[in-house]
Amino acid sequence: MRWHGAFRRFVLLRHYRFAREVLVPHFFDALTAYALELARLGLPHAREAVAALRELRTLPLPSFTGEVEDVFFSIQAQLSEHWGEEVAGAVRQGLSRNDLDLTVFRAYLRDRTLALLADLLRLRREAIRMAERVWAVPVVLYTHHRPAQPSTLDHYLLGVEALLSRDTRRLFLALAHVNRSPLGASALAGSPYPVDRNRLAALLGFDGPVEHTLDAVASGDYALELAFALGGLGASLSRLLSDLLSWAGRGAFVVGEGLSQGSSLMPQKQNPVVLEHARIYAGRLLGGAGPLAFLNHNTPFTDLNDHSTGVLEPLAGMLEAGEAALDLTRAALEEGRFVPELLLEELSPEVLASEAVDLLVRKGVPLPEAYRRVRGALPGLKPERLGVEQEELLAWMDLEAFFARREVLGGVGPKARAEALSRAKKRLKEDRKALAGLRARVRLARRWLQHLQPEEGQKGAEEKRQVKPQKQQEKPPGQEVEEDTL
Repeated sequence: MRWHGAFRRFVLLRHYRFAREVLVPHFFDALTAYALELARLGLPHAREAVAALRELRTLPLPSFTGEVEDVFFSIQAQLSEHWGEEVAGAVRQGLSRNDLDLTVFRAYLRDRTLALLADLLRLRREAIRMAERVWAVPVVLYTHHRPAQPSTLDHYLLGVEALLSRDTRRLFLALAHVNRSPLGASALAGSPYPVDRNRLAALLGFDGPVEHTLDAVASGDYALELAFALGGLGASLSRLLSDLLSWAGRGAFVVGEGLSQGSSLMPQKQNPVVLEHARIYAGRLLGGAGPLAFLNHNTPFTDLNDHSTGVLEPLAGMLEAGEAALDLTRAALEEGRFVPELLLEELSPEVLASEAVDLLVRKGVPLPEAYRRVRGALPGLKPERLGVEQEELLAWMDLEAFFARREVLGGVGPKARAEALSRAKKRLKEDRKALAGLRARVRLARRWLQHLQPEEGQKGAEEKRQVKPQKQQEKPPGQEVEEDTL
């Protein structure tokens, strides 16, 4: 067929290249799982199709020539040429590109999201490690762009980790909806063959099927949810990076030599550009959610390219930006160092003015009067204008005393900070375990699909459906994931 040049260039060639680069293994996984299910049902030539797909997946797929329109039909052409039309046709019985493509897309996005989650957990681990390295180092923190109150660097970093832990939860929740299989939904009404959609999902490592067959091919909310979770992560990262850039601007945070660039004109300058590039990628994360919303807006509730093929490349770009932002930010923390004396440049009596108010209130002065006295004693908080002895004021305003009075949950008191560190480590350990279980399940499924015999398909799927994720972690695949992930 002679395709129109514009359609060939901007649709067929572009999509074929993308699929050939990253989606081919997922196509073979989905087709193999479907062929195994047809073999269980006893359909002719399905067993031969399983063997043919296993062999074909080891060979390179041809580049786009225009003879076939997409990767699916390219695989079909290879099957037909080398194994015959009966084998090639066997795997297509009851199968539509609608459910096949969306199964492939979800499997690809699942794998990429799992990889990004591993990067996010590494950043959280580094934030915790940095907090331990700079334990009890005081810093003046801001509100509304002005010096506000003293804190400690570990208190700040554990606050950031708490924010990133919620980004982790949002990504896990989005992944739970991505990780559902449309396979067996066919065009939209369901396969005409009695395929077990739960078994198909298990063979592919999904949590289960998308239950409703129209919903399986028509919904695009899984992509929207993932995009907005990624956008939230971008916002969180940009805030950390903004603070690091502010500290770096006055020399209070120094990035590693391998992450900075000198000036082309001014020899005295070494610019912390890694933080700027990380923030650029975080901005791309935040900005990427908009196109996904437009692609899903005002479209009929049925299978459409708008919210299937159309969302794949934008989401892939967001996931790539997320990986870059996370890795660059983690590298900046790993290779960077804080300069304690510069962090306290803005420490002054004014920063502790609220403490002077509290001292007066504890001595029986009404709060409005105490507030007026402290404002009148500025700048410098002169003791005589407050009506207290200088020694008493200095003892009250001491940084260690300031911290010691704040032993509330999540506060800057030493015990409260130690408890926050313990909670952060516990959260991270639980999230690492959950991620390891998910990745183990996917790896186990892929091994089954690549190596088991057709007659083992039913038994294998049943076994994998009965195994709980935490048990999978005890197997060698789960142990490998734990090591690889973090």
